Amino acid sequence: MASTPALRMRDDEALPRGGFRDLLNRIDGIVWEADPATFTFNYVSPAAERILGYPVAEWRVPGFWESHVHPEDRERVMSFCASQTRAGHNHEFEYRMLAADGRAVWLRDSVTVSVENGVPVSLGGVMIDISDLKRAQQDLADQAQFLRELGEVIGSPIFWKDAEGRYQGCNRAFEEYMGIARRDLIGKTVFDIAAEETARIHTRADAELFAHGGTQVYEAAVTCHDGTRRHVAFNKAVYLKGDGSLGGVVGVMLDVTRERAVSEALARESAYLKAVLQHLPQGISVFDENLRLRHWNDGMAEVLNFPPEVLAEGAYFDDLIRIPAQRGEYGPGDPEEHVARFHALAMEFRPHEFERRRQNGKVHLVCGRPMQVGGRLAGFVTTYTDITAHKLVEKKLQLSDTVFNNTAVGITVTDARRRIVKVNPAFSTITGYDESEVIGKTHVILSSGLQDAAFYAAMWREIDSIGSWSGEIWNRRKSGELYAEHLSIKRVLDSAGEVINYIGIFSDISHYKIAQDRIEQLSFFDPLTGLPNRALLRDRLQQAVYTAERRHSRVALMLIDLDRLSHVNDSLGHHIGDLLLLRVKARWQPLIRTSDTLSRHIGDEFAVILEDIHDAQDAAEMAEKLLAALAQPFDLEGHEVSASACIGISIFPSDGKTPDVLLKNADVALHHAKEAVGGRFQFFREEMNQAATERLLIESSLRQAMARKEFQVFYQPQLELASGRIKGMEALARWRHPELGLVSPAKFIPIAEETGQIIEIGAWVMREACRQAQEWQAAGHTGLVVAVNVSAKQFEHDGFAAQVKQVLRETGLPAPQLELEITESVIMDRPDHVVSVMKELRDIGVRFSIDDFGTGYSSLSQLKRFPIDTLKIDQSFTRDIGLDEGGTAITRAVIALGRSLHLQVVAEGVETREQQHFLTQHGCHGMQGYLFSKPVEAAAFAALLATHAPPGPPPEWNI
Repeated sequence: MASTPALRMRDDEALPRGGFRDLLNRIDGIVWEADPATFTFNYVSPAAERILGYPVAEWRVPGFWESHVHPEDRERVMSFCASQTRAGHNHEFEYRMLAADGRAVWLRDSVTVSVENGVPVSLGGVMIDISDLKRAQQDLADQAQFLRELGEVIGSPIFWKDAEGRYQGCNRAFEEYMGIARRDLIGKTVFDIAAEETARIHTRADAELFAHGGTQVYEAAVTCHDGTRRHVAFNKAVYLKGDGSLGGVVGVMLDVTRERAVSEALARESAYLKAVLQHLPQGISVFDENLRLRHWNDGMAEVLNFPPEVLAEGAYFDDLIRIPAQRGEYGPGDPEEHVARFHALAMEFRPHEFERRRQNGKVHLVCGRPMQVGGRLAGFVTTYTDITAHKLVEKKLQLSDTVFNNTAVGITVTDARRRIVKVNPAFSTITGYDESEVIGKTHVILSSGLQDAAFYAAMWREIDSIGSWSGEIWNRRKSGELYAEHLSIKRVLDSAGEVINYIGIFSDISHYKIAQDRIEQLSFFDPLTGLPNRALLRDRLQQAVYTAERRHSRVALMLIDLDRLSHVNDSLGHHIGDLLLLRVKARWQPLIRTSDTLSRHIGDEFAVILEDIHDAQDAAEMAEKLLAALAQPFDLEGHEVSASACIGISIFPSDGKTPDVLLKNADVALHHAKEAVGGRFQFFREEMNQAATERLLIESSLRQAMARKEFQVFYQPQLELASGRIKGMEALARWRHPELGLVSPAKFIPIAEETGQIIEIGAWVMREACRQAQEWQAAGHTGLVVAVNVSAKQFEHDGFAAQVKQVLRETGLPAPQLELEITESVIMDRPDHVVSVMKELRDIGVRFSIDDFGTGYSSLSQLKRFPIDTLKIDQSFTRDIGLDEGGTAITRAVIALGRSLHLQVVAEGVETREQQHFLTQHGCHGMQGYLFSKPVEAAAFAALLATHAPPGPPPEWNI
């Protein structure tokens, strides 16, 4: 610390007269001199009485200083000052003194020790009141702590990025939601953690926000840590650095398929004065009555950014003010006009005060006061106080208010007694209660009565134990309407560990609950009869097999084909056909035990699972009862309709040990029952499977087919319904056998799956399809997406992801133009492994679709974990459009589900214009099927591209 000569003054009369004495009297601090042995003041400036309230005379009383130092600081201060003084060291320290009115005033004391012959002879210094600074620092610390606590307790993910788009931080909810640790996130851009297409959306949004400022709300798809693709509302606002420049963007993510701020703590200390003036924490300048510079310090030069060479005693005010004017710091216009304006103001010698923001972002409070010497005007003194910290506190408070008031999730803050003290606008929007209606009340006002006292007791025990709780509950709006919400509660403790607040964050998830229940109903139950559909049938058959294995019992599976239903539909209308199905169900339902299952398998086909039967005779007797129940004609709105049926039966374990085998064998038996003369039901017999010989031939030939280059890839176009333009194609394997001719994939694919050859075949198909797609792209057909079917065995193979990447490198096809089609069963068998593989490929841009969606029995809660781009409606549902209410309803529901999740929906097996019209009307994105084209060889497909996907604008669709 620099030192200054001791003042060595005993009273005011000893002060030098004139401007310097008057200057010392106006310094915003206590200038003093004291005895180094006793610390008794010889002199204090008049500011001492203004700052602490004690007359100057009291200060000179021996022991005054020690007795008025705050008791908590006294020992430290006295010991430090004494040791430094003995050592002859200039020193500076901060402490509190008790003012005359009892206040504790924070001071920064800058002490100069004068030494002669190695002995301290005088102490001198300046005491500056820093109470406001201390309060601002404490406010800043408290606010920063509050923001950290609030950020961690908010259940919505929050992140912040700098102006270059690099992540600078996030809250715990973001880590959990995105599956990336904070330390791994920092420094990355959105391109490092999201698909390129998604990243570009966010980058464009950020650029717009940076350009226009303010706040921004938009929605975009997000791939979460578990692989699910979620739709998220982003609430963003720009923030500024302490220097006023653009800092970046802060965002709050709200998951709307179901549902921070960055802070910069800047603390800067000014360089203090080398001498009395240099020790002041403010910049200072003194101009005489002729506007000539007489005194200044480094702080003034730093604030005004003056070159050192222009600061000299006697420098003219106009010459100095012209420098910032020419730099444009006073705004546009002629610099000389600014100089003239400030000259005129200065010549008025009136007190003035204003804030001045520098280009580096710092803010200074400029205070000017006229200076009197001997009763006449002698000039003016101007101080420049750094108030950047105050401004930062204001900005932080504004930022926290912005987050609190603009988030779409409800937030409530209670006191330690759980009484509401504050709510945000989203709380009122969700519950219907205004803030004034709930302040001072508990959350009992929202209670629905659906959770009992034990539930809430357990919830509060968990909060008291670990500090937080999260879950779903039902509450009641002001209108009386019940609603479901996802609620997170966080306990807030003070420094002593006592509860001071509870913060609750919740979002309304009622509409998600309703949609999920409806989708599950459509997915697992026939909408016409209310019976389990084939997906639920397979599940129950699997459960029946498990039970029979444990009990060593038998299970019978009966597939029942209702004769002539299509004839009834054609002749009497679908309404009568539907009525017939309902009446048949009404006759059969009483015959079925509660432990058994009656299902509408598909169309005119029912199924029955008989559990724990003694032998096949039990199944035969049930078949007889079902057929007998159809003996009497049905009266259907005045139409007498007779019905009959054929039944195929398979028995576990003799006819199969898995649901698939039992279903296959029951279906074989059903076909034989239809063909048999006079036979109305048939049990499966091994000799029915005449395809075994052909299978052996296929299996043996399949091993050589790849080496003989007998495989081909056919392509079936996928059309965009809105434009009629070919947007892509599905690559399908075809096998030209030298003896059997063109072998159906339905015959050789299952065998390849069983033997494991599907891995080699699938890899070849993928490579050939990517090569061909890249060739078409080079010919000008850009943007085509080639869909390649991937089997379960391929996906389970450890090197599958690496294989896909290698194919893309070898062929040059961009990753986003490859779509891998997988079935529901593939993603449900090993979900964790599948998520891992899909995420690895999704990171490079590869797309995924679910093939034959709706035919499997997948849990929607599991399905949403996977990063799917496209749902493909199975052709069995497409065929039912306009023919079967159940299939039509499921098709409509799948389209709605896909659109709500922002997925592409493509219908397979489109064969009629009626189907095409229905799909277009209900918002389906694409189609493929014989209506446009069957699968064709590459040359034929190229011809289709020439007419339905030529380079340039898309043509009118005219099939």
